[in-house]
Amino acid sequence: MRPELLLTCALALSSTLPAAPERQLVACFATTRDAAANSAALLTLGITMVRRLSDGLPPAPAGSSPALDPDRVWLLEARDPIAAAAASAALSRDATVAWIEPNRRRERAGAPVFPDDPMFVDSRQWGLRNLGPAGVLGGIAGADVQALDAWRLGVGSHDVLLALADTGIDPTHPELSGLLPDGRPRLVALDLAGGGAAPSDSLGHGTAVAGIFGARTGDGAHRESLGVAGLCGGDGAGNAGCRLLSLKVVTGRASHATSFDLARAILHAARAGARAVNVSFAGDGPSRLERLAMRDALALGCVTVAAAGNRGAVDGARPQYPAAYAADGLGIQVGASDRFDQRAAFSSHGPGLDLLAPGVDIWTTRTTYPNALGLAGHGYGPASGTSFAAPFATGAVGLLAAARGALDAGDFQPLLRASAHDLGAPGPDSLTGWGRLDAAAALAAVAPSHGIAHGAVPITRLRPAGTDTLAIAEDGLRVPAARFEAVAVVAVPDSFAGPVRAWPRAVGTATTRATFRMPWLAPWAEAVATGPRTFELRGWLYRVDSGAWIPVLPESARIAFTLIGPVTRPPRSAEERLRALPNPFRAAVRLESSRAGVLEIFDVAGRRVHAAALAPGRAVTWDGRDGGGSATPPGVYFARLGGSADGSIVRIVRLP
Repeated sequence: MRPELLLTCALALSSTLPAAPERQLVACFATTRDAAANSAALLTLGITMVRRLSDGLPPAPAGSSPALDPDRVWLLEARDPIAAAAASAALSRDATVAWIEPNRRRERAGAPVFPDDPMFVDSRQWGLRNLGPAGVLGGIAGADVQALDAWRLGVGSHDVLLALADTGIDPTHPELSGLLPDGRPRLVALDLAGGGAAPSDSLGHGTAVAGIFGARTGDGAHRESLGVAGLCGGDGAGNAGCRLLSLKVVTGRASHATSFDLARAILHAARAGARAVNVSFAGDGPSRLERLAMRDALALGCVTVAAAGNRGAVDGARPQYPAAYAADGLGIQVGASDRFDQRAAFSSHGPGLDLLAPGVDIWTTRTTYPNALGLAGHGYGPASGTSFAAPFATGAVGLLAAARGALDAGDFQPLLRASAHDLGAPGPDSLTGWGRLDAAAALAAVAPSHGIAHGAVPITRLRPAGTDTLAIAEDGLRVPAARFEAVAVVAVPDSFAGPVRAWPRAVGTATTRATFRMPWLAPWAEAVATGPRTFELRGWLYRVDSGAWIPVLPESARIAFTLIGPVTRPPRSAEERLRALPNPFRAAVRLESSRAGVLEIFDVAGRRVHAAALAPGRAVTWDGRDGGGSATPPGVYFARLGGSADGSIVRIVRLP
């Protein structure tokens, strides 16, 4: 959705960008060089001279004998860190160069400050850190996503790809673009809607959304005195945070997308290996296409994070799609909160609302060029709407995925719900969902000392629960049916020390809701603790007069689940943990660890598809085939070493 309030920053800014020290070298030449001639020679190495050490220096005092000739010391700059390293190696072999070294970064000697992004420091980014009356925008102290506490636990990772389906992105914005330390581009931008337009952002909406979760954090000022922090934006040094995939879903300068293009973007993000795709578009009317795309994305390990919509002042309870599919566990629906920890008046609160996140006057990235609306490109500005609340949750998913790669896509919704800061009426409610996003609490819930286990269990008890007419509006189905409560029992493994939390996951579950009248048939179950070491998973099955069972026969019914809790074993070291490369993979994946054990690979339903012995310090290559030699379908799998429920579980994705 288009932002509803301010779109621009009323500041005149320079377009000059500060150079990162990682791109700069300091060279001392053996003799004083002619600037023009030497600059031409340096260009062949892909570097340019910035200045000499002598530029602007007063002359040396008469009679002094300096050890350093400032005329011979030059500051050089390359286009990226990779080019700088290559140029340094070449110049170190040049007889005319006395010595060469990197232009080293030096921090202030006072107490370390992180992040140092100016608009975070001056408190305008209240969604990350709300100082209340002490901040420039006021509000209630602590009414934010608890970013500082979250960053103490994790700042994101280059291994995590986050996508956005939006109006495009500014491909040159310094907060979003650039290269990763390994030389890969941090940002990939594609145009999925066609229309002959470039994937760049003509309206500014997508660039603003991306900055909230993806702006580089701790990298200081850009464009004079401005700069913002992103929730999953790294540490300001070697970790640039999540990678970004921008999928343009609007044609040309249009401000609307279609369900067809959004579904394509959701599937594209999942098949590219993204852990989350942000969809800040909403509208009336369900779409089977969107719903099925969100389900298939979950199966591939990618969760859709959707804006709740901005109809709060008109008809806030009206379902807005695709966000409403969060009610079926197929995504995460996010509404907007303000600086006072209240639901923003414009924020929709239809069925499936999971939580709120800051969405009023959110300072973020803007295009560095004028957009199609005629608004100047200043690079930064505030925006309001649930469009800008959703990416906070997307960033939280990125932090969780970086911290614990074994998390399934279906785990992010219950994790964010359970860790949210309760607002409004006690407990979950229709206006505020489970509360306001708390990224720090979510990360604490999956600390390294906690184990993560996934599985799927068959139904062990079936109990009649009345009869009625089963009606599914989407298919026009209306038949007499008997309803049955279907229960499966899960025993907590001994490796968990407790307490343990459990929840069902939509993908892998084949029971449905306890209602005869449904808009569509969606997987559903609930978890109920029945003892310190057991859980009951409960769903529903239907039998029509013809004898057919809906959705499946009782003997075929399964409920997929996740268990998370403290484990008795100490956390594995980085060397002992199971590692998978490449991940996602197509032809084959290499699994390695410094410890030995039996390597098992399971699908999302908990079925073992492959097993092999892993020797210490060696690797096993899995070509995507099961024990019988048949190719497994694309999707998410879990590799487990030695049957553990700790850091020796890794989530792997097989691409088509």
